[in-house]
Amino acid sequence: MVIDIGCGRYKKPGSIGLDQTLNSKADIVCDLNHFPWPLGDNVASEIHLSHILEHLQDLMKAMAEVHRIGRPGAKVFVVTPHFSSHNSYTDPTHRYHLAWGSFDHFTGEPFERHAGPPFRFRILERRLFFGGNVLLDNLGRLIAGLSVRWYERHVAWIFPAIEISCTLEVVKD
Repeated sequence: MVIDIGCGRYKKPGSIGLDQTLNSKADIVCDLNHFPWPLGDNVASEIHLSHILEHLQDLMKAMAEVHRIGRPGAKVFVVTPHFSSHNSYTDPTHRYHLAWGSFDHFTGEPFERHAGPPFRFRILERRLFFGGNVLLDNLGRLIAGLSVRWYERHVAWIFPAIEISCTLEVVKD
């Protein structure tokens, strides 16, 4: 089963859409800030979250819910504005401004010496997307390709990324 969380008006074809707005293409209208979502455990083989995580009240609870509904090995596709994008700040409903390292918190790795989240994902791929300016975007892409961490610390505000995408895999023991 493919689930499109926060599908809005552009639901992924063949998926079951969840959204909280009535004028969306959602098959299930529900408050995405209220848990649990109206889906069973281990039902999804693929989960899409496009431009929704940054709006939710509790990002870690939402990711725990994604983990709950995902089957072991399920693929999770996340797209969100990168913190350096003007899009991250122009929408007053954005609560989170995510970076490359934000997704590390979903793997449990930063918590080896401390209690981590009650869920775990494996990062399969992360990518930064830049806009259409040939010179500035290519410089940003080049620098980020050498070291994303250095890029975010030193030049992300000069050569902003528009979006960050991350493909995760649900890990269940």
